[in-house]
Amino acid sequence: MKRLTLAAIAVAVALPAAASQAPIREHLKQELPTWGYSDVDVDGLTRAQVVHINHLLHSNKSPSQIRGNIGAILGDSLLKTLFGRQ
Repeated sequence: MKRLTLAAIAVAVALPAAASQAPIREHLKQELPTWGYSDVDVDGLTRAQVVHINHLLHSNKSPSQIRGNIGAILGDSLLKTLFGRQ
């Protein structure tokens, strides 16, 4: 009985955290292709990656800095970023 209660509490705590990021993830699904990252599985990104990329998109950095920093967050190498994207 205690395990069932703990499992229910864990699910109840996890749902609001995931639900609060749903609009940001939808925004990233629309924005990342414009920055050259159309092949990214946004739902597979960690919460920290989503927050960091969202912050970059709304920063006052140059477009090349934003694109490079997004690549760094996603784990792209410099060569792949420069030559593997359109």
